[in-house]
Amino acid sequence: MRIASLVLIFGVALPVEGCALDEQTIPFVLQDNLVHVTAQLNGQSVSAVLDSGTDGVIVNRSHTSALDVVQGAAAGSALGGGSSPQQLSAIGIGEVKLGPIRLSDVAGFALDLQSLSASAGFPVDALIGNPVFAASAIKIDYRTQTVTFMPSNRAPACRNLIPLKIINGVPIVEVVLRPKKTGDAPVILHLIVDLGTRHFAAVVGGSFLHSPAGQALLRSGRPQQIGTGTGGAVDGTSVQVAELDVADKRFSNLEIALTGQVRAFDSGFADGSLGVPLWKHGAITFDYADRDLCLD
Repeated sequence: MRIASLVLIFGVALPVEGCALDEQTIPFVLQDNLVHVTAQLNGQSVSAVLDSGTDGVIVNRSHTSALDVVQGAAAGSALGGGSSPQQLSAIGIGEVKLGPIRLSDVAGFALDLQSLSASAGFPVDALIGNPVFAASAIKIDYRTQTVTFMPSNRAPACRNLIPLKIINGVPIVEVVLRPKKTGDAPVILHLIVDLGTRHFAAVVGGSFLHSPAGQALLRSGRPQQIGTGTGGAVDGTSVQVAELDVADKRFSNLEIALTGQVRAFDSGFADGSLGVPLWKHGAITFDYADRDLCLD
């Protein structure tokens, strides 16, 4: 993101080479609820994570020399989770390939991803975010562990399209949270749809934590480590909520997390993130061109 870079996991895309994108499906491995794929950066294969909560392409700092990538000046701190801010360095990536996507001269960042690798249980050489999502409609099917890339006008029909906004390079949806079945007024939140939010249906922070509804939820929950971000362990509170509505889809009796340790949620453009447990038994399709989302 242009504030520095948004990496929620717990650049600019140039045109795809050629005139048209061919639909293509590739496998992925679901590891610690992360979409683990093999990508190519500057002609070399890397162990990567497809991450809608990342606004660019992030390369593990220790892997930049192997990819013949030169680190530039400091570019601020990552806005991901954890108590230790991580410094970003600007880099230029000559070529990014994933499935049928071919991007040239991609602006990215170098960042220490060792804590993510350790928590995920596999080496995370790169996080692949907005440039690839902006180049294609993308369906991630957790049932078959496949990723399908397709032109926006060939995305599968969806009975309940969910409107998307792309803010600071990441997809955001409006949701309605009902903490309890009776008595509490519904709360409207704007959440990032984040493939890197691994362990909770939603993670919420920012101003909601200081509201009466947020304080009441905090008192009802259980403090614990809720994940691992770019800044290390993320502590928070696990709570149960009655309902979460995403457009016409209603999800009941969910476990979500509350935390004040994700800097992006304090920046004001999002209140939190939606996570993998919400869709991991089906499929999720992002269509940035048409600004919509499908949960199957």
